[in-house]
Amino acid sequence: MKTDDVWLLGRAWSTPGGFVRGARLVFRALGGVVRGQRLVGIGVALATSFCKAVVLGQQVPLWLNSPLEDLVVDGDRVVGVRIRRDGRTVTIRAERGVMLAGGGFEHNRDWRQKHHGIDGSPSGNPGNVGGPIEIAQRAGAAVELMDEAWWGASVAAPAGGTPAFIVGERSMPYSLMTDAAGNRFANESESYVDLGHHMLEHDRDGAYWLIADARHARRYLRTFALDPRQNKAMREAGIMVKARSVAELAGRLGMEPARLRATVERFNGFARAGVDGDFGRGNSAYDRYYGDPTVRPNPNLGPLERGPFTAFKVVIGDLGTKGGVVTDADGRALREDGSVIEGLYSAGNNSASVMGRTYPGPGSTIGPATVFGLRAARHMARA
Repeated sequence: MKTDDVWLLGRAWSTPGGFVRGARLVFRALGGVVRGQRLVGIGVALATSFCKAVVLGQQVPLWLNSPLEDLVVDGDRVVGVRIRRDGRTVTIRAERGVMLAGGGFEHNRDWRQKHHGIDGSPSGNPGNVGGPIEIAQRAGAAVELMDEAWWGASVAAPAGGTPAFIVGERSMPYSLMTDAAGNRFANESESYVDLGHHMLEHDRDGAYWLIADARHARRYLRTFALDPRQNKAMREAGIMVKARSVAELAGRLGMEPARLRATVERFNGFARAGVDGDFGRGNSAYDRYYGDPTVRPNPNLGPLERGPFTAFKVVIGDLGTKGGVVTDADGRALREDGSVIEGLYSAGNNSASVMGRTYPGPGSTIGPATVFGLRAARHMARA
């Protein structure tokens, strides 16, 4: 799948353009199988291209299962690393510099409680536990944005599963999000970081629900509900709840039926008028990117009128943490006083995000990681 496929695939069953793009994806994948190729896309394709250039093209050895133990410091300069490889400690000299690119700390529960006040429901790499950040701190590096993450909404995971981060599905018509009491609290189509902030501010510990009518399931591709076995597990865990009416659904969710009915009726009025009078859903081009242009007058709004109605339990999720090593424009690690730690560099979610507490758009992590990784490499080459 390519980046440009995503926005159309969500409506593969509801628009001609979405159907055509879905067919292209299927035939592209089948073509790879016929040719004996394993095709990859999006961020995996970029990472694979880098690996091909460095590992195959330049014949640079790639050591897996070789965790970083510490930095080697000579005076005030970092000159290498100590790693664990094949059961023994190995020292590697790096006279021009050491780049830390070990991700954030989203799977470090102690750090999550300390900095975020929640355990978190991360969708990032399970190996991201903050080790390189802690090692950089021991070397004197300053850190920032430790209380931040690439927040968002995720469908809760049944036992043994992982949360499903949702982006396009919550923007499609015929759906809305509520808190545990049945009240809307934010623009469901806003950026995932903004929505995550609103969830944290509204009720950090409460339950949330994505509620949709039958057309949402029939017309749109829902990535979190494609596997029948997963759906069964979600039903058994109370994560996926169905009912014939809004009132019946409210009862099953532990809500006051009149409250949820009022929320849905108010939302339906906005959908018919084409203007969300509470939160402005669908007012911006950003919102409409994942909308359905066949739904008028607002591609993000569709009334919830046709049963059965389905609710999915939503938790505060994230795609990784934002906090990490403070760096300069060349990716060099800085101390609290702003001085440079010579020979130490950091990029990606291992560093404090240059985006601060915002999310300007897709590529906000991989873009800066690539740019500052390159700037750091050029600075090392001049050293």
